Amino acid sequence: MAIKPGKTHLSYSGKHTPVTDMVYLASGLGIVPILDQIKAITPKGSSSVKVSTVAWFNNNREDFDLAMDELESEYMKYPTKLAVSCIMDDLAKNPLEGNKEVEEAVPYFNAGTMAVISGPKSFTEMARGYLMRRGYPENCICVLP
Repeated sequence: MAIKPGKTHLSYSGKHTPVTDMVYLASGLGIVPILDQIKAITPKGSSSVKVSTVAWFNNNREDFDLAMDELESEYMKYPTKLAVSCIMDDLAKNPLEGNKEVEEAVPYFNAGTMAVISGPKSFTEMARGYLMRRGYPENCICVLP
């Protein structure tokens, strides 16, 4: 897989290669590195990734203003390769499990899928556990610092 965010590479140690599906979970400012990755992998021929799914979480509607225009622009360029869900919820009070919007936005694990999580530590820990309960092997999940 050819993802090169900034000066480092994402680490994928899963046994299912090539990576054909990316699942991104971001909270707040965690969308910034995710957006950079999306721009790197969505153009045709730039990677083995065929489909990317983004679930972006914020507590307030105004927080989506940070990168909504750029995210929408990428979606408009690649509507068959990119699925985007913006979910407004207070994750400190409501778990990911049982949330209909989250359940619809985040696919179950399939061979060839890699997940990337970005955001505050409390979110990344919650999201990592959620993905593992949905069948994602630990070695197919990357948590950005």
